[in-house]
Amino acid sequence: MLRTNIKAESAKKQFREFMEGNTRPKTGKILIFHGAEGYDVYNPSIPFSLKGRTVIAARVELRSNEVSKTMFFSLENDAWHLIEDAPVLDLQDPFITFIDGQLWVGGVHVVWKDNGRELIRYATNFYKGNTLKELEFVVSGPEFMKDVRLLQLPDERIAVFSRPQGRANMRVNYNCDCVAKIGFMIIDSVVDLNADVIAKAPLLEGQFIADEWGGANQLYNLKNGLIGVIGHKSWGEQVGDVFEIHYYSMAFALNPLTRELTQTKIISARNCFPDGPKKNARTADVTFTSGIIRLGGGRAQLYAGLNDCQTGMVEIVDPLDVYEKLKTD
Repeated sequence: MLRTNIKAESAKKQFREFMEGNTRPKTGKILIFHGAEGYDVYNPSIPFSLKGRTVIAARVELRSNEVSKTMFFSLENDAWHLIEDAPVLDLQDPFITFIDGQLWVGGVHVVWKDNGRELIRYATNFYKGNTLKELEFVVSGPEFMKDVRLLQLPDERIAVFSRPQGRANMRVNYNCDCVAKIGFMIIDSVVDLNADVIAKAPLLEGQFIADEWGGANQLYNLKNGLIGVIGHKSWGEQVGDVFEIHYYSMAFALNPLTRELTQTKIISARNCFPDGPKKNARTADVTFTSGIIRLGGGRAQLYAGLNDCQTGMVEIVDPLDVYEKLKTD
C-alpha cells in the first residue's frame, strides 16, 4: 500500500519476517570471474547489454585493503571474462543506468593517503558514453555521499535518489536523524545535475529507524508510473572488539508525483547464498545489493556483492510485480 506517512520498521524485524515467510529464495550461486586473478571481484552493477554483449562492471580489489578499481567483464560460457580493452575506472561499487540512450556508469571515487591507510574523501562520480571506450567523466556528487542513483522517467525527466548521512559521518552532516536515509527529487535534465542539487534532495521518511541505514542501488520504471527501488537496509552491532554490520537486500515503491511510499521489505540476505570467505570480521553478514534482472513470469535474478570479496546471484520472486498492480489514482 502506498502511503504519505509510514512508520519505520527495523531491519531486524523485517529480516525475521523474511526468514519466516514463503518467499525466501533457494540457495544462489557464486559468480566466476576470469582476468583478475589474485584480486577479489565484488559489489558489481547489474548485467547489461551493450553492442551485442552482456556486460557487468565490478569492483576489483586486493583482500588486504580497499584501494579498488572498476573493471568490465563480459559473459561467456557461464563465466565473466575481463574485457581487456575496456577502461579501468577509479571507482568502488559500480552501477549503471541509461539516459537518452547512453550508458551511464557511476561509482564511489575515493581519495586515499598512504596507500590506502587513511581515507581523505569520497563522492559518487558519473561517466557516460555510447561504448565502454567512449566513457567520459560527467559530474561528481556531494562529498561523503555514496549511493546516488539516477533514473530517466518516461517523460524524460530525471529521478535523483541520494543517500545523505547524519551523525555517523561528522565530516558532513546532512541533518538526517539516523545513520543514513534516502533522498529523492526530480530534475528536468541531467544538465541540471550537480553536487549542490543532489545534496538538497528532500528526504523520504519512515524507512529506517534511528540506528539503522540504507540506500537505493538500482531503479526501475514500473508500468503504472511508480518507481521500483531495489536497495539495501542495514544495521550494526558491537561484538567484542568488532563492529559487525548486517546488510540485507530490500525493495520498495515510490510514486514520483506524490512521494507516497510502500513500506520496505527484505528480499534477500547473505544466508541465501553459499558460504564463502569474508574480507574481515566486520563484513561477515554483508549482502551488498546490485539490483535485479526481471525475468517475467513472476521471477527475477538478484545480483549482490558478498562479504566484500565475492559476487553472487540468486533467483527470487520478482519483488516489483506486486508494486505494478498498485493503483496510483
